[in-house]
Amino acid sequence: MKAMEMINNILRVLSVKIREDTRIQCGKIVAMSVVVCVAAGIMLIMNIIRHSDMMAVTSVILMGGFTATGIIAGVFRNARVSSMLMAVILTGVFTVFPISGGNEGFAVLWLLLVPLFSISFFGIEIGIGMNIYFTVLILALFCTPLNRYIQGLYTDNFLHRFPVLFIVDSVLAQFVSLTSEYYYKTTRMQAYTDDMTGAYNRKYFMELLNDKDTPGEDLCISVIDVNGLKETNDDQGHAAGDELICTVPMLVKKAFGEDVVIARMGGDEFALLTHSTREDTEDRLARMKEYADGHKGEMINSVSLSVGTAYAADNGGAHPEELYRTADKLMYQDKAAYYRAHDRRRKQQ
Repeated sequence: MKAMEMINNILRVLSVKIREDTRIQCGKIVAMSVVVCVAAGIMLIMNIIRHSDMMAVTSVILMGGFTATGIIAGVFRNARVSSMLMAVILTGVFTVFPISGGNEGFAVLWLLLVPLFSISFFGIEIGIGMNIYFTVLILALFCTPLNRYIQGLYTDNFLHRFPVLFIVDSVLAQFVSLTSEYYYKTTRMQAYTDDMTGAYNRKYFMELLNDKDTPGEDLCISVIDVNGLKETNDDQGHAAGDELICTVPMLVKKAFGEDVVIARMGGDEFALLTHSTREDTEDRLARMKEYADGHKGEMINSVSLSVGTAYAADNGGAHPEELYRTADKLMYQDKAAYYRAHDRRRKQQ
């Protein structure tokens, strides 16, 4: 059971989407594009001298393709398109390498680089996909009747040993890459996670607001604050107050599912970011308040929340940070209304 829990935790961490600095990503792509272009240029000269036409063509494709990826990343700052194009070019060119032969597998040996950089450079999905594809390709070419097409290109010794070499290389490289990815994501999650509640922290949310992919007509930002926290701390102790705060992310997830980003902005204040319609957001917020009213915890019997929400559709062209400030003001208006009603009830009693 513990082994399964550990495996599930590892898979959960590896599946987490970590936001990367676009400038760093583009810088890595440009650097790799330059390195590959230089290497491909050297290969082109060597292949021309050796009259290896197929390898010369692939070298030209590599130079042209990686020049394009470098321009896309360096000039247009689009890391995603650039890395996808890079993966497609490498997959296509490296598919040709095994059947080109020459120099006792010089071309095929390039394939050993795929497991070494694919996951760390292209991400888990693309990296593992490339490794599976090339493993199947190598096994099909070297270990099935298809090997008759390449028998004249390599010695019998190489034909028998290279598949084993590639699989060992692939397994070890993927293990190292996934282990590195796991600890990297764990560290990043710790840096962006609030220890007490498990929600994201203010640093993550503010960076998200400034991410170029965040704006959109369907963007909704809500600010939530817990009502009566001081009374709970005074009457029941800080343990009850902590339970009250920790209940908020649970109620949000219960109402919104996974279609929400929730961050603790400080104290008992939280911020939500969703991409949905006004009607859907209002419905889920109403559901969240219903769950809060009926919540029964170990030390608390209900949760009262003040909420303010700002919609991009109502604030055309507003920056997400401006929407956040608007939602914050609306939350305080809701909170003031709550305490006015609360005071009236106390006076009536």
